[in-house]
Amino acid sequence: MVLRFFRYWATEYLTEKLLESPAFHRFAAKTHRKVSQISNKASPYVDEASKRANIFVESFKENLRNEAQKKNWPKL
Repeated sequence: MVLRFFRYWATEYLTEKLLESPAFHRFAAKTHRKVSQISNKASPYVDEASKRANIFVESFKENLRNEAQKKNWPKL
């Protein structure tokens, strides 16, 4: 019980001190900028991958339909 209270108090204290720290805010801002840059650079690749995945899924469905018509499989 005492240990749980101490952990809670320590967590609250550390969180408060971190949020008061200008160094923490600089670190968070730099990290946010870097992640945003990476996301912006990757965006065209993600879009292309999404398009390719949709094309693959549609082709796969079409092939399943064609095979189902040939073999008397249950209709999809």
